[in-house]
Amino acid sequence: MSELHEATIEWVGNAELAALFLAASQRSNCEGNSFEKNGEIHLTVKIQHTSLQSLRDIVDALLVDFAEIEESP
Repeated sequence: MSELHEATIEWVGNAELAALFLAASQRSNCEGNSFEKNGEIHLTVKIQHTSLQSLRDIVDALLVDFAEIEESP
């Protein structure tokens, strides 16, 4: 039986950024979901991989993408 490692990123904010974050999370080993509550979008991105190092690499790349999206005008 192989191991499975998982990380979850949760974010709450406006719909415009949520759509960009969801698009960025459309890479392999990532599953993005969102729902609206009280006028805010709640986003969850789940990342799974059998290799802990690969999971870390995917999470790191995703967080860099998210930071670039937030910093864009």
